[in-house]
Amino acid sequence: MAVPSSLPLDLASVFERLPNAFMILDRELRYVAANAAYLRVTGSKLEDLIGTHVFSAFPEDSPNVQLLEASFHRVLATGQVDELAALVYRVAREHGLPPEERVWSARHTPLLDDAGKVAFIVQETTDITHLRGTTSATRVESTVVDRALRLQTTATAQDLQLRSLRQMFAQAPGFMCFLRGPEHVFELVNEKYLQLVGHRDVVGMRARDAIPEVIEQGFITLLDNVYSSGTAFLGNDLPIQLQRTPGAVLEECFLDFIYQPIRDSSGAVVGIFVQGQDVTVQHRAELERSLAEARRQFLIEVVPNQVWTSTPDGKLDFVSKRVVSYFHRSVEQILGDGWLAVLHPDDVAAVISRWTHSLTTGDPYEVEFRLRRGDGEYRWHLGRANAERDADGSIIKWIGTNTDIHDAKVTLAELTRRSQYEQRLIGIVSHDLRNPFNAIGLGSEALQRYPLEPGAQRIVARISRAAERATRLIKDLLDFAQARIGSTIPVNPQPTNLREIVEQVVDEIQAAAPGRVIRIGHDGDETGSWDADRLAQVIANLVGNAVQHGSPGAPIVVESRISGVEAVLTVENEGPGIPADEIDKLFEPYQRGSRSSAGAGSMGLGLYIAREVISAHGGSIEVESSPQATTRFTVRLPRFSSSSAPSAATP
Repeated sequence: MAVPSSLPLDLASVFERLPNAFMILDRELRYVAANAAYLRVTGSKLEDLIGTHVFSAFPEDSPNVQLLEASFHRVLATGQVDELAALVYRVAREHGLPPEERVWSARHTPLLDDAGKVAFIVQETTDITHLRGTTSATRVESTVVDRALRLQTTATAQDLQLRSLRQMFAQAPGFMCFLRGPEHVFELVNEKYLQLVGHRDVVGMRARDAIPEVIEQGFITLLDNVYSSGTAFLGNDLPIQLQRTPGAVLEECFLDFIYQPIRDSSGAVVGIFVQGQDVTVQHRAELERSLAEARRQFLIEVVPNQVWTSTPDGKLDFVSKRVVSYFHRSVEQILGDGWLAVLHPDDVAAVISRWTHSLTTGDPYEVEFRLRRGDGEYRWHLGRANAERDADGSIIKWIGTNTDIHDAKVTLAELTRRSQYEQRLIGIVSHDLRNPFNAIGLGSEALQRYPLEPGAQRIVARISRAAERATRLIKDLLDFAQARIGSTIPVNPQPTNLREIVEQVVDEIQAAAPGRVIRIGHDGDETGSWDADRLAQVIANLVGNAVQHGSPGAPIVVESRISGVEAVLTVENEGPGIPADEIDKLFEPYQRGSRSSAGAGSMGLGLYIAREVISAHGGSIEVESSPQATTRFTVRLPRFSSSSAPSAATP
């Protein structure tokens, strides 16, 4: 072994036999010495190292090179000891084998020349790769444990060891304490440990007295076993009940920890070093993750949809059991691009185009296509998928569903066809019938101007009334068809006097029902912007219903009010009322109340058309009715439409 010439020969022999790994570098960071332990843990030969630069002997392209080199330069610059608690570095385990990633703890000590200048750097190296599976915080703490063990074998007194560890204890990210003797008396405790046990004053106390709640949980027995056997105990994710706040109830925590026996120079166990990490948050997060995964799997299998996921490039990597059952194909046949085999040939191009667009842009995927069920039938499906992204916004997975919409699509197509046919039929019939009935009405009016026998006069009057009723029905049909086909009844708002419209309509109805009492009233402004003819149609329908269904001896009250930007019209009558189960359907087409008379000449379109007219104005209509009491219809209309509101005065 080569050593600096300044080292006496007997020290070289001691250096060679040290159980820990040591090597010595000169100021140029070239090897000048390495003991047997160092050659063993690095898988090296001494003749290959001497005179070789440390980073040439063990090349590495990771940031750890800078960390190690910086430590060397700190020693050269300050002449002080420098330590690296944990360093990942690729070194071979055995000579001739390729290097592998390992974790090291290193201490760099300067050797000074006669002038006090750093001449050499001594590195003490500890391989801690066995801690690799833990978190980085625990890795640092495990290094502290190793440092404690190393010091206790080289120090001549236990007190010196504890004093050296105090500063490291205080800075450690996990909880630590030292328990002395068979009674496990707290001698050294860091802040993290005090936080764990609720900041109790434990120093100088036996563990069983300081933390009595752990006795029945078996932790004192564990300490006894470690002390008597000299064998460390390692606990992972162990539950423990602790009083985290003074006077509070016990709180369940989960800990990763080690009970490490500490020996004196004779090898006898003198205490136990406790080091660990509170992993309660991680434990609960993992539990929640497991529960969430279980819930996700449950939902996937119970929802009636076919559920699938794909990789970012669009290859299916999961399908639910429902998919396998639906297509009578194995999972392996469906994953990847296998699903294309059950896609209708006519839909392939459109589906691939839409899927490619989503994969490229990240936009949600939605498309309708036909898939071949296990029995060979092609059925329409709605495919949807959304991208799942990581914290950086990158797509990590696509989550999608296929929903069988075949029956709904066929039914909708049939209903659409039937509805279109019905609307066309109503429009054609009502339009073609209007002309002959108009002619009948005009003819009956002309006949009434001639002197006729009383019997003939009655016949002509009956013809005229029938023609008027037929004309009203046809007009209602035209409005209904217009509403259904055009989605709304067209209106033409113009400046209108609401009070005058109410008076005109009531006057006409009063003439047709001379025995009924109709009271009208108005409050506030009178003018607004509405379609006068359509508004009169609404009022006539409401008042006519009140005449027809109200009690003959009770008055009908029609009131209107304009205040600010709103107009309100109410029509109220006394009578048997509207049954509660009919109110919700009252404004639907072809709905006639159960108390309507058979010969009323109505198709049940009046209130439907009234609602559509009011809606076209941007208003609303509602009804309140009590059995054998009052029925009230309330219409609310904006006073001006957006296109007819008066412009503000210009100052």
